[in-house]
Order: sequence, then structure tokens, then C-alpha cells
Amino acid sequence: MTYESQLQKLRIHYRKYGNLPTYDRMREIFGCKSKSTAYYAINRLIAAGFLQRRKQKLIPGPKFDEMSFFNSVRAGFPSPAEEEANDRMSLDQYLVDQPNSTIFIRVKGDSMKGAGILNGDIVVVQRSSDAHLGQTVVVNVEGDYTVKILRKQGNRFFLDPANPEYPSLPLEDFVTSGMVGVVKGVVRRL
Repeated sequence: MTYESQLQKLRIHYRKYGNLPTYDRMREIFGCKSKSTAYYAINRLIAAGFLQRRKQKLIPGPKFDEMSFFNSVRAGFPSPAEEEANDRMSLDQYLVDQPNSTIFIRVKGDSMKGAGILNGDIVVVQRSSDAHLGQTVVVNVEGDYTVKILRKQGNRFFLDPANPEYPSLPLEDFVTSGMVGVVKGVVRRL
């Protein structure tokens, strides 16, 4: 069994139970006959950064959630497939620049569909009171959160939808206290 398949089994267990199995249970999961073989496999996963030891327990390491990453796939005519991934990455590493100031918000409605943000998507928002014109932002307007594009016309600020069926929202005084943050990415399950 490859360490990739061992890691996949551990991820499944972790998502189901919220913890990693004991060493003895890992031996069973990995299909190892001896404890020393399981111990060797566990140490390989630790050395690779997928697992960590904390006191007498194993916990997910910094690379635990990384998945195989292929540099590209053609959306036009097929090209020869590569046998192995070029790299590994986690979505957190890709989407989150500042973990302590990043939040995820589920979108309700279709006012941003022209910007590729659909009902049910999750937007990755970097909390900030500073936004630039033209950026997609999340703003608290009269107690409700909305995701829109920030625009200024003359001395007035507007929150523009990306759907012509919705009107722009004028902001009488653009106050940064209502700013939740800037949208840095969108996550969607198909």
C-alpha cells in the first residue's frame, strides 16, 4: 500500500470521527501484519509532514489536507495525461493569504452571477475595512450582509450587482465600519 492510499484512508477516518486512529487501528487500516511495519509507515507520514505527534497522540500535520495538483488540463482538445501530479497543495494555501483575518461566507441569491458568484457558493473574504474601487466586497448594510462590487461616482459610493435584474445600492456615506472585507475567492461544489 502506498503512502498516498494510507493517507486517503486516514483522511476518511478523520472526517468521519474527528480524530486519527490509534497506532494499532492504523495497523489494521494499512493492512500491516506487524506493528513495526505500521510504525514505519506512520513515521514516513510524519517525515513527509502529513502527520504530527503531540504527546502520545497523532494529529494532522501541515500537509494533511494537501491533494495532488496538476498544473493544467485542457478545456479544448484532449492532450496526453500525465501519470503523476506535479505538486501538492491545499485549498487553504491557495485561497487564504491571511488565515487570522479570513472568513468564509455562503452566498444566498443571484445578484452576483455575472461575476461568477452563484447562489450557494462560498466566498473567501479577507476581513478589512480598506477596499479599492472595483473590488468585490462584503458590506454590512443596515444589518444585512451583501456581496457587491464597490464603485464611486462623483462623491457617492455604490454597491453594484453583477446581474442587470438588480439595482445598485447607493451608500449615503461610505463608512468603513460597515465593510466586512474583500472577496479573495469563490468555492463551489458541482
